[in-house]
Amino acid sequence: MAPGHEHTSSPTRASHIPNGENLTYANEKGSCPDIGRSSSSLAAMDDPAPIVTFPEGGRDAWLVVLGAFCGLTASLGIYNTAGVFEVVISKVILPKENPSPIGWIFSTYAFVNWFCGLQVGPTFDAMGPRALIIAGTICTSIGIFSLSICTEYYQIFLSFSILTGIGSSLLLTPSMGCVAHWFNARRGLASGIAFIGGGFGGVLFPLMIQSLLPRLGWGWSLRILGSMLLILCSISIAFCRSRVPPRKGAATTWRSTIPDPRIFMDGTGVMAATSAGLLLTDLAYFIPITYMPSYYVDRQNLSHEEALTGSAAFAYQLLAILNASSCVGRYVAGSLADRYGRYNTMIVSLFLCIISVLCFWSPDILAPNVSNNPTLLILFVILFGFVSGSNVSLTPICLGQLCETQEYGRYYASCFTVVAFGVLASLPIAGSLLDAVQATGKEKYWGVAFFAGGCYVGSFLCFVWVRIRVKGWNWRIKW
Repeated sequence: MAPGHEHTSSPTRASHIPNGENLTYANEKGSCPDIGRSSSSLAAMDDPAPIVTFPEGGRDAWLVVLGAFCGLTASLGIYNTAGVFEVVISKVILPKENPSPIGWIFSTYAFVNWFCGLQVGPTFDAMGPRALIIAGTICTSIGIFSLSICTEYYQIFLSFSILTGIGSSLLLTPSMGCVAHWFNARRGLASGIAFIGGGFGGVLFPLMIQSLLPRLGWGWSLRILGSMLLILCSISIAFCRSRVPPRKGAATTWRSTIPDPRIFMDGTGVMAATSAGLLLTDLAYFIPITYMPSYYVDRQNLSHEEALTGSAAFAYQLLAILNASSCVGRYVAGSLADRYGRYNTMIVSLFLCIISVLCFWSPDILAPNVSNNPTLLILFVILFGFVSGSNVSLTPICLGQLCETQEYGRYYASCFTVVAFGVLASLPIAGSLLDAVQATGKEKYWGVAFFAGGCYVGSFLCFVWVRIRVKGWNWRIKW
């Protein structure tokens, strides 16, 4: 850390409120409030938390954001490119497999990605990001290079779902967490910029693969992708670092920060409801991200052979458009969250997700004879990309608002352990709905769209309840 290059630091201290009787915050600008007795009950045997200052800018802080950007490009970028993998695997490599088994490949990848946070988050709290990112680089590279030569279901499952999933988790959690060590009042903006990396990867990787597939084939396209991931991960290793000391200082070990179910039983229900909302958000989000290219192929009645040709180019471009829109959404949401409140912004974002899925995607599915008019589909892709990108960047700062910075890894790990099980069920449920609907072409996706829309409605209600529980009905209060 180079003080001479930093902006004025912003101090914050979490002051514990016993018994959860008053849901007030020690620092409304910060993200380290106490919700009820969540932190105090878990740390009753610890010394009071010291005052923690945040640079809020400067060379070192913004280099950390750059490192996080590259780490999230390599992890969430793959997550957001799942639709490209899905259409090639389902239409070309494993064309005889039903949608539900194919769905398990990608839902297991997402599950492993989030579930590994059970230990990655606490280990980051105790030991910092560098070793974790190095391990994530190794796992991700081996997984993608192995996927390039896979031809059987079990091979794809092991290389992508397991190995790449572990690697993505090892990159994702430290990249998100280290930004919180350098920013507090401007955390929404800094996190939004870092999270643009996930959308940037979701734009770059589909367009790159779409361009390379007809000329080099699937194998070499993935090898080039793997080489690009190595470069991004190297930048992340160089710049990502933490600075806020663990609660127990040098005596902290990974055992000191393992998830604790008492986090959800704080007497207020706020953490439990937030986790439920995030579970439903991720359950819904992964469906359009994964199925959009396949939806377009079926919408245009393209054959399996045409899925790798120029005829299907717009299927990959739609995913790139969605992720490009999400880049803008992540930046805008982060800035608005600092100005109007993190939960307030999340609620508006979820409401617009409901509108995009139920009022744009569903009509495109149900309307007859629209294969030559993609207007409604493009409007859905742009709007959904923008607002779902907002969800992604707001998730960590909403969680950070419920705990002290030293406990962020524990809260993140506890929440996303729950979220992981929802994501695990997401695509198998969607695949089963595709099998169950007695229709062909794009019409078979109506059950999937309404399922995603229903999940967003549930998430919206969870966040509204938390907002009212903490701050009441006065929506002018920034929170």
